[in-house]
Order: sequence, then C-alpha cells, then structure tokens
Amino acid sequence: MSIRNPKREELRRLESKTLDAQFKTAIQDGLNCSPFEAEAVLGVVREVYSPFMEPSAGTAPPGKITLVAVCDDEPAGKPLE
Repeated sequence: MSIRNPKREELRRLESKTLDAQFKTAIQDGLNCSPFEAEAVLGVVREVYSPFMEPSAGTAPPGKITLVAVCDDEPAGKPLE
C-alpha cells in the first residue's frame, strides 16, 4: 500500500485539463459524439487553424486584424514600401 500524495494527485488531474481536452469534451457533450469522432474533429480544426496560429504566419489569426499605418510625420506622395 502506498502513501497518498494529494499534491501529486492534483498535478496529475491538472495535466489532463488542456484546451484539447476541453474542446473534445464540448464536442462530445454538445454534439453527442463519440471520443473517436471528437478526436477527428479536433484534428480537422488543428489542420485548418494551425497555419493562422503560428507567429510567422503572414495573415492575422481569426479574431485579429493586420493594420498598415503610416506615421503622421511622413510627407504625402511617398510610396508605402
């Protein structure tokens, strides 16, 4: 018999609380899907949205915008490049 370690148990529980797990639970509960189907949906979501989430992505991720601005000190007629 081993000695119970509440701190270790808490850490193990917290390790399973990821965004992926939250998403899969929402899919399973909300759409009445199996865990296999929820994992498949998560895979498709990652495939579609992961290019937008990388820092090197040229386009803004969903929910954000890219704004091109010119300093007010710059003279008129100057090329934006």
